[in-house]
Amino acid sequence: MDWKQPRIYSDGRTILYSGHEVQHVRGVSMVLKRQATKALIAWKPVSDRITTARFHLLQVKSTIQVYASTQDANDDVNDAFYDQLQDTINDTSSHDVKLSMGDFNAQIDCNRQGFHRT
Repeated sequence: MDWKQPRIYSDGRTILYSGHEVQHVRGVSMVLKRQATKALIAWKPVSDRITTARFHLLQVKSTIQVYASTQDANDDVNDAFYDQLQDTINDTSSHDVKLSMGDFNAQIDCNRQGFHRT
């Protein structure tokens, strides 16, 4: 794979990044302030669409950051992403709080049907 997993430091913040090194498509990151960086136990770049981080606060917590494919993508791509996300959730300790957040790529059709409920 040509995706990278650097830990970048900028302006007193730590950036955890998992994404392509050559192509500038996809990729997911977390920007942590100093306090969050101190609480960071571990992080794992799962793919160019999923990364996890564990923080020790009052309790150990786990975060899963995602950049999902759109529903317009090929069914195999979507199925592979959601299978990998489910595997990541299943691999996370049952004692951890699981927070899944990120860009799940919701899209509104060009006719905007249902937009008033969004």
